[in-house]
Amino acid sequence: MRGALMVRHEAASAAIVRRQLARDLASYDLPAGAIDDAVLVASELVGNAVLHTSSADCATLDVSWDVDTSGVRVCVGDPSDQEPEPRIAGEDEPGGRGLKIVDAISDEWGVERGDRGKTVWAHVPIHRAVPVR
Repeated sequence: MRGALMVRHEAASAAIVRRQLARDLASYDLPAGAIDDAVLVASELVGNAVLHTSSADCATLDVSWDVDTSGVRVCVGDPSDQEPEPRIAGEDEPGGRGLKIVDAISDEWGVERGDRGKTVWAHVPIHRAVPVR
C-alpha cells in the first residue's frame, strides 16, 4: 500500500479494506494465493479493531511487501489497549476465530504497544500461500 489507510468504525470497513488491498497488492506482482492470504489477514485484524474500538477513525492499516523475508507485513493500529487473545469459539458462535485464522496463515504475528494504543502485526509468507478456492 502507498501509506497507511485510515479505517472507519463501520460495518463495511473490512470489505473496503479487502477491495483496496487486493488492488494495491496486485501491483507488486505477487502470487494470487499470497494476495488472498494477506487480504484475509488484514480483514481479520481490521475486523477486530472495528469490534473492539469505538472512535470514528478506529484503526490504521499499513501493508508492505518485505523483499528481505519474501513476505507481506500487515499492520493494524488502533487506540485500544485491549490485548488480542485467540479464543475457542463455540460451534454456533458467528465470531471468535479471527486470530486463529491469522495464526494459521502467518508465520508469525504479535502486538506492539505505543503511546496511542497498539499495533497488531502479522507476517504472511509467500512460500506458503495457497490460492483460495
